[in-house]
Amino acid sequence: MRSTLMVVAAVAIPMLVSPTHAQCAPGTQKLIDDHKLDEARAEVQALLKKNASDDVALHCMGMIYVAQDKSGDAEEWFEKAIKVNDNSSAHHLWLGNAIGDQAEHASKLKQPFMARRIKSEFERAVQLDPTSIDARHGLIQFYSQAPGVMGGSMDKAKEQAREIQKVNAMRGHIEMGSLLDRDKDVAGAEHEFEAAIVASPDSAPGYNSLASLYRRQKRYADAVPVYERLLKARPDLVNARLNIAYNLALSGQGLDRGEREARQWFTEPPRDTPAATMSSAHYILGIIYEKQAKKDAAREEYAAAVAANPKNEEAKKALANLK
Repeated sequence: MRSTLMVVAAVAIPMLVSPTHAQCAPGTQKLIDDHKLDEARAEVQALLKKNASDDVALHCMGMIYVAQDKSGDAEEWFEKAIKVNDNSSAHHLWLGNAIGDQAEHASKLKQPFMARRIKSEFERAVQLDPTSIDARHGLIQFYSQAPGVMGGSMDKAKEQAREIQKVNAMRGHIEMGSLLDRDKDVAGAEHEFEAAIVASPDSAPGYNSLASLYRRQKRYADAVPVYERLLKARPDLVNARLNIAYNLALSGQGLDRGEREARQWFTEPPRDTPAATMSSAHYILGIIYEKQAKKDAAREEYAAAVAANPKNEEAKKALANLK
C-alpha cells in the first residue's frame, strides 16, 4: 500500500505514507534505522530468550524484517505479537502494512482475500486507538486505492481525512488535499494544502505538498515561491534550496540561480543526510549542468549520484544518455 516516490522525494516529501516507529526500544530502533540489523536482531533475540511472550520484542522482530523488505516474514512476527496482545493498535497497523506490501505483487486471485485482511487490520488499529493518524492513513490508502468490489470508497477515505483533521489539522488537510488531487480537483487540493500551511506554518509538510502539486502540473514558477516561503519561516530547512534548484532545473529557467542554490546546499548539508538525498542533490546539479551545456560537469554529478545511491535509476539513465 505504500506509494512509490520520485527521486526528489528524499528531498521534498515527508514520509507520510509510512507509520511512525513503534514498539522497539530507542536503542534497538536506532540500530534498525542505521541498518545494523544483525545487532538489532541480537538484542531482540536476547529479550525473547528471557520472555518468549514479550509482544513488544515480537513486534520489534517484525520491524527488522520490514527494514529488510521481507514483508512475509514481518507478517509472521506481527501475528505472533497479536496472539500475545490483541489490544495493541500498533501490532494491527503494522500487520496491515505487511500484508499490503505483499498484496502489491500478489496474483489477482489472492488480492481480494488480502484486501479484506488489510481493511480488517487497519479498522482494528483505529478501533483500538481512534487518535492514531497512521492507522487512519492506512484506511485512507486502502479506501482510495481498492476497487469498490473490494471495499474501496473515496467517500470513506475522505471521512478518515476529516477524522485525522480533528487530531492534527495539518495532517488532515494534507490527506484531504491528496485525495482531491487524485480526484483531479486541483483547486480543492491547492486550498487544502494552503490550509495545512496555515495550520502549521513552521512545519515543512504543507509547503512540500503544495509545491509538489505545482511540480506535477509543471507549474514550476509557482512551486519556487512556496519553497521560498518555507525558507523564510524555517531557514534551517535547507533542503528547500534543493527543491528550488530542482524546479528551476525542470523549467529550464533561472539555471544560474538553481546552480547557486544547489551549491549552497552542498556547502553545509543537513547532519546525517541520507544517501538517497545526497544522490538526489548530485542528480539535480547534474540536470542543471547538462542544460547549461556543461557536459563534463554534468557527467561528474550524475556519476556521483549513482555512487551515492546505486538505486537512483533516473541518474543512471541520465548518465547513460549523456553524449
